[in-house]
Amino acid sequence: MNAKFSPMEPVSWPAPFNNPGFVHQLKWDGIRIVAEVRRDGARLRTRRGGVRTETYPELHALTRILQGESAVLDGEAVVLDEEGRPSFGRILRRDRTRKVSAALRRELPVQYVVFDVLSVNGEWLLDRPLARRQEILAAILPEEAPVAICRNLPDGLELFQATGVLGLEGIVSKELAGRYHPGRKHPTWRKVKHSRRLPAVVGGILLKQGRAKALLLGLWSGRDLVYIGRAATGLSERDLTVLTGIARTHAAGRSPFKGMPPVGRGLEAAWLEIPLTARVRFTGWTDQGRLRHPVLEGFGDQAPEDCVFPF
Repeated sequence: MNAKFSPMEPVSWPAPFNNPGFVHQLKWDGIRIVAEVRRDGARLRTRRGGVRTETYPELHALTRILQGESAVLDGEAVVLDEEGRPSFGRILRRDRTRKVSAALRRELPVQYVVFDVLSVNGEWLLDRPLARRQEILAAILPEEAPVAICRNLPDGLELFQATGVLGLEGIVSKELAGRYHPGRKHPTWRKVKHSRRLPAVVGGILLKQGRAKALLLGLWSGRDLVYIGRAATGLSERDLTVLTGIARTHAAGRSPFKGMPPVGRGLEAAWLEIPLTARVRFTGWTDQGRLRHPVLEGFGDQAPEDCVFPF
């Protein structure tokens, strides 16, 4: 498998639906992993091509489980919490650990939830319909810990409601006749997510040509204010005018954040002497620990020290 291979991505969909031409799956909150399994071992890569072969040694069992078959599998590496729900915070901790000890493996055991097979014994299956690919997957991959096959359900409305009750991320609806489109977002896969909310620290204001453009957000992890992303959606013109004034009169000398990347060409950051807090709606977390699709719902009255990571 070429190191530049990128898996297919679902498009965002506004609402769950039922359609006899689609099946519906739980959207697993983990790290996307494409596994190239050969007789001499398994090679693991993330959605962006990052190598994770030594990060998840549990998944080397794929070579044994496939019983001599070679295959390219698409799935999600997850760590479950005490209630059996995928925990993004736990898998993120594993993903950021390069030297994986036996103690960490016992504390945060990784499972691989497989939802597609892209190649078997050198034959690519990308042009086969999803229904056929899943038949092949079930035939070659026995379910044996730490590997499971993602379940299909016929009722998207019911599954979406259930995931909301359980506090899960959402669902992905997949067209049974759909082919696999590597490196593309395609409506043959459709994701519907539940919104989440949290209070966040506004540690800085992003400026373009001296005018406020977005808020720079963070959450406390121990003594560190960890950067979780920038947010502009939800800010009105009046908000931007007020924030521009705050940036001019209340700027601090240095960044309060840990782990913040450069702001980008043509932009500058004004760090705040007295941090604000904001109410933020978002759809999930990226594998870099950033908010996905953050939307500002307003400025909060919660103390900055109370804005801590939910995991």
